[in-house]
Amino acid sequence: MPGFYAPDLELKSVKIKISGEEFHHIIHVFRKKTGDDIRLTNGKGILAEATITEQKRDYLIAGIDKLDCRKPSQPEMAVAFSLLKNKHDHLIIEKLTELGIRKFFPLLCERSIRKPSHEPEDKLRKVAITAIKQCDNAFLPEIYQVMELPRFLEFIAESDFSLLAGLESEAETPLLNLIRDNHKPLCIIIGPEGGFSPFERELFIKKEILTFSLGNHVLRAETAAIAAVAQINGYFLSLDPQYY
Repeated sequence: MPGFYAPDLELKSVKIKISGEEFHHIIHVFRKKTGDDIRLTNGKGILAEATITEQKRDYLIAGIDKLDCRKPSQPEMAVAFSLLKNKHDHLIIEKLTELGIRKFFPLLCERSIRKPSHEPEDKLRKVAITAIKQCDNAFLPEIYQVMELPRFLEFIAESDFSLLAGLESEAETPLLNLIRDNHKPLCIIIGPEGGFSPFERELFIKKEILTFSLGNHVLRAETAAIAAVAQINGYFLSLDPQYY
């Protein structure tokens, strides 16, 4: 059953008021009514089962029947990705949110075709909200402002993330060979449709960023992002079946 986004939901909540867009979805799209069950996520670790107890013209009240508090698993995963044409980067946000990515860093690379529109992170956040509702994800990922790749590398250097950049070359090391025995947060860097430029590849070498391959086929950027995260998820799940 698809869930609904309730950012005001807390562990001490016994009932919650839902209005605005989520109210519209519950009542007018899913045609829920008083007495029906709904699932909620606050995007900060709490999932809830609730029952609609009261419906007004522009809001509803739901009683909380059960709360489930999730803790984020470690190591944390993030993805930095180039903005893509035809909004294929929206697909990256949607599918990787379903897979549990906690942070997204939209990038402008030298070969990026699409340039950022006004406040693109707000549009990407809406995609992420839809994704956590669809898959009952307890955590809404953080989406950063668009940065040029060199600026991003300076920014991320201040964090604990281990960086791994995907390249279109079968000569590169397979991804799983680089993450075994890793205990630090991971950030995967995915380039644009034309791949990283020579300057950007030199930048990775200069900053000692490890690079990896996903196989012998040339993948679309969004496919590479999904494949990389799915591989890492599978590895972490093999170590910890409760990895979330």
